[in-house]
Amino acid sequence: MKLNEKELNTVKGTRLFRGAPETVLRKVLAATDCEVRDFEKGETVYSGKSFSRSLGVVLDGSLRVTKDNADGHAMIMSTLVSGSLFGAAALFNDEEQYATNITALEASRIVFFSQRLVERMIRREPQIAENYIKYLSERILFLNKKMYLLTAGTAEQRLAGFLLDNLPIGHAAELPLPMNRLASALNISRASLYRAMDALCGCGAVVKTGKKICINDAERLNKCMR
Repeated sequence: MKLNEKELNTVKGTRLFRGAPETVLRKVLAATDCEVRDFEKGETVYSGKSFSRSLGVVLDGSLRVTKDNADGHAMIMSTLVSGSLFGAAALFNDEEQYATNITALEASRIVFFSQRLVERMIRREPQIAENYIKYLSERILFLNKKMYLLTAGTAEQRLAGFLLDNLPIGHAAELPLPMNRLASALNISRASLYRAMDALCGCGAVVKTGKKICINDAERLNKCMR
């Protein structure tokens, strides 16, 4: 399995391989249980009952991660872009269902490392083992913050977290949900959502032009979540 130079650098720059020798990375990519797959826009990558026990790295494109709430509505958890890791929830457990649904937002290319391959990497390369532990720790913090924002955070905190998870920084883009569905996903009223948006625009963290929003100051938007 051969990656081009850009794809190789993308994998090299992930949390999993950061600081690991390139020779190790090339051996891993040459393994028979390392697979590259292409997905069309709208195609399901992982779902509750359709997934593989593999760790994935997005080489190109973008993916949407959602989870159904108690009412059956899809709640957006995050957007994965080039260099993002996913799939840890499918490794090292006996669960028969995957925790979320992952869908390609555009034509996307992904490299998958099977559970057996991840096991070998962890055993043989201490740097990768350390990186994987750090990655899992970061995921725990992310999910704890997400849980807090969706249950106890203010409307501004919830909206700020959603924007940081789902919009590019410095580039105008449309929200992935209409405002009424976004208010429902964030568990706030539409009036609160509009006031929160006005507040984030007023402090200069974001700029709203028509239906498009640009994260103008990511650092300031992060402060709005505290």
